[in-house]
Amino acid sequence: MIKTHTLVFREVVHRRKTSALFSALVAVIIATVTFFSVNRSGYEKEMTRSARDIGSNVVILPAQVDQLSYHTNGGYTSETMDESVLQQLVEYRASLNHLIPMLEIQTQVGFADKQRPARLVGISASVPMPGRPKSPMQRAIAKQQVQLGSELAEALGIQRDDKAAVTIEGQSLQVARVNRSNGTWQDAAVLMDLPLAQEIFNKPNQLSRIEAIECTSEECARTGLKADVVLSNELARITDQAVLLRRDQMADARFSIRSLNRTNSLVIQNSLWIMLTLAIVAMTSWNALQRRNEMGVLQAIGYGSAQLMFLLVGRSVLLTLAGAVVGGVGGALLSYWMSVGAFQVTGNRFAIDWSQPLTIVLVSVLLAALAACLPALFSATRLPADSIGKEC
Repeated sequence: MIKTHTLVFREVVHRRKTSALFSALVAVIIATVTFFSVNRSGYEKEMTRSARDIGSNVVILPAQVDQLSYHTNGGYTSETMDESVLQQLVEYRASLNHLIPMLEIQTQVGFADKQRPARLVGISASVPMPGRPKSPMQRAIAKQQVQLGSELAEALGIQRDDKAAVTIEGQSLQVARVNRSNGTWQDAAVLMDLPLAQEIFNKPNQLSRIEAIECTSEECARTGLKADVVLSNELARITDQAVLLRRDQMADARFSIRSLNRTNSLVIQNSLWIMLTLAIVAMTSWNALQRRNEMGVLQAIGYGSAQLMFLLVGRSVLLTLAGAVVGGVGGALLSYWMSVGAFQVTGNRFAIDWSQPLTIVLVSVLLAALAACLPALFSATRLPADSIGKEC
């Protein structure tokens, strides 16, 4: 009598067309599920990054700032606060992230024989809150270099590709780049390294403001509290040197994007797993039930119920595994290929999380084994006379 595991392989080879079709269908199903699962991860990162790039929705200002004057002057104040406020926010782990400290000063920028008024902004790389995402929102500007707003550069006669140096407070600084127009005051600003700005204008350890992104929207939506109240109460417990300004429309827009993205991703994920389960169970059950005639013949020549169970389940698992591996790898690579071009912000850093295809493959094999068990048990425990000659 041929050993059961040998019989499994012989049957696959003997019915190679049917076996190939079964594995091909599994591969298509798994590739589809894997494609959308891998793509969903990239989509979530893209949406999160896009929402983050809307800009900071919280501004920490010196406590003595008159907000009417602040807004009248286009979001500018000459008041400053100590840099220790930033460290206190980090140590307290306030409900903020991507804190960007700034020192702003009205000054003159010179180039050749031209002098133009400008809003100088000393800016540091964004400071992440411990335990929260650390992908930088703002990168540091190299010392002795500046970035010019598009309107300021045009007024000075500096083109985007020019290698120029400007003069600020008697210091010559290299223009690292001319920023593209964004329709805000930044078009008339000059950006430089924060410590350098503090040194040039003799304002050691002083900040004009700290911009940040709030991390309270989801919690406030659930509890019914207002985010500005939560953040103001936190800030009052941390320091008396600063006050908080929340940009409500920007904060609400970010929350709406994140909420919609989360809901949409959950629907897609659940739909994919339901599709995977139904497809694998249906195909595997049908494959096992159509073997009832063969089970009767094998029983008649001496194979026991346990051996027949192993034969049916083993065949289903083997064919599902073959198709799932091909589909999982193919779907992941196809998703990678499309996502790199589709996601404009994060596409060049898109990477496949291979734990997702691996999970889908393992779940598929498990579903195939479970789905084959009941019809296999039914076929293997029937009398040979009841199975031989019966049509599925």
